[in-house]
Amino acid sequence: MVKPIPSRFNPDLLARDSTQYSLNLPLGQFGRLRELLLDDTAELQAVFRFSRRKNTVLVAGTLKTSFTLECQRCLEPMQLLVEEPFELAFAKTEAAAQEMPEGLDPVVLDDNGQIHVVDLFEDELILHLPAVALHAQLDECKADFIQENIGTEEQVGKNDAVETTERKNPFDVLKNLDLH
Repeated sequence: MVKPIPSRFNPDLLARDSTQYSLNLPLGQFGRLRELLLDDTAELQAVFRFSRRKNTVLVAGTLKTSFTLECQRCLEPMQLLVEEPFELAFAKTEAAAQEMPEGLDPVVLDDNGQIHVVDLFEDELILHLPAVALHAQLDECKADFIQENIGTEEQVGKNDAVETTERKNPFDVLKNLDLH
């Protein structure tokens, strides 16, 4: 059975049953993420389940969304599709998060042991942003200047009329040093 998740919840209570949850949430609700996108009209789709491993409550599932970013090569909008599995562990305090075993991605709960659904997924979404957004293929870029520059460089290499000056090697003076 798939159930929608409330906007604010206690993960410990949700881990007691084996219900699968689903979520459709506009990216516009993620404040920090929204600032990094060109367009925030897409939705996050997530399907996940809460569980317990020893004394730790976990949530695991799949995130699916599409980011509209600015290609840093052509400065035009581009789409980045994200469909990734995730697993997060809940911690009651920052100190408890620091003490978690390596390999667990902690999420800190508020003072009431709850978390807002946006706070649960926002960091995970931000981690899926590329350091430099680029179209996957050069031919996807709409950068006319790239094609023009490539053509210009080819012409310069073929053009005999271009004057070339020989550069001096700054290390030539080291040839004359007597190191004995």
